[in-house]
Amino acid sequence: MNKKFNNKGFSLVELIIVIAIMAILVGVLAPQFIKYIESSRQSTDISAASEYKSAVEAYVADHGETVASDVTVTITNAGIYASVDLSDVGLAGNASTLTKWKSSGWSGSTVTYNVTSFKWQNTSPIENSKAPKKKLADAFQ
Repeated sequence: MNKKFNNKGFSLVELIIVIAIMAILVGVLAPQFIKYIESSRQSTDISAASEYKSAVEAYVADHGETVASDVTVTITNAGIYASVDLSDVGLAGNASTLTKWKSSGWSGSTVTYNVTSFKWQNTSPIENSKAPKKKLADAFQ
């Protein structure tokens, strides 16, 4: 009685062990990956705010004699917009067009560009409520 067993494949125990190891790895790496994605979103938003800063400064430089008051950039939970039409200096649309945020953690604030001193003033530090909590005000320095 010579029986040959045909042992092809993995046993159920081996498969459960591999799945458990994979679950542990995912559990450890997922929070770091989520932080990385949020950091990338915040960096993109800061870059967009920097574009607005440059566009406002270019607008004032080009239309300095016609700009009677300071230019206000309003930051809301939904996005960012300026009090002037910036379509002729590289930003499409008009003053009511929002730049949508990638990160949902921004709080509302206003940043004003003084057309006589050519400096930015912000009413409050604009910080993201999600980790890693980058500051949007750094774009307006």
